[in-house]
Amino acid sequence: MASSWFEDISTQLWGVGEAFYAEVRERGVLPMLRPVAPFNRPGFMAPAVTVGGLVAALLLSGVALSALGSFVVALLALYLLLVQVFGISIEVHPFGAR
Repeated sequence: MASSWFEDISTQLWGVGEAFYAEVRERGVLPMLRPVAPFNRPGFMAPAVTVGGLVAALLLSGVALSALGSFVVALLALYLLLVQVFGISIEVHPFGAR
């Protein structure tokens, strides 16, 4: 029997989760936070590189979220401009409904 694309994606995501959990169970979480070569040399700088990488990831996530917020606000402003000023009606119907 053919499975749907949603089942395929959920199977793949469960596989990734199980592989991640097996890795954490075998080695723990800390080895995943260590930098890889060539950024792990010299050894005494590895914690600073790790902290810098985590801070950079958090900073870039914040930039992405603020960009998403700006995008949503711009779309809302465009919608209000089209509907209120130009009188264009925008309707969205669910799939399969007429």
